[in-house]
Amino acid sequence: MKTLLPTLIASAIFAATAVTAAPMQQQSAQQGPAMQQQAQIEMTDALLEKFLAAMSDVQQVSQKYSQQFQNAENAEEAQAIQQKAQEEMIAAVNAAGLSPDEYNAVIQQVQQDPQLQKRLQEMTQ
Repeated sequence: MKTLLPTLIASAIFAATAVTAAPMQQQSAQQGPAMQQQAQIEMTDALLEKFLAAMSDVQQVSQKYSQQFQNAENAEEAQAIQQKAQEEMIAAVNAAGLSPDEYNAVIQQVQQDPQLQKRLQEMTQ
């Protein structure tokens, strides 16, 4: 189980990129500092439980579309598959009770905080 958390976090980071790729492209440069400030949200057990549920669901969506994306015959098909996957990932995050920004803020903090990584690992055992 100890190796599971880093794998899940890596998957979550990959999926988070997909979850926010389209919205991030639409944001202005002025919102950059706001994203950094938001990354410092309080990591309550309730928030982390939601995050773990969302991360699991996002990873499943990512796996579901990974092969389809790799087998896409052209760029348009690949883009359509990616868009559908992103929509499902966002829906999964929202269904877990988080916004994509909250989900990404947790990922950012987990990457930077070994104590938080340990806490998440303990929650998954």
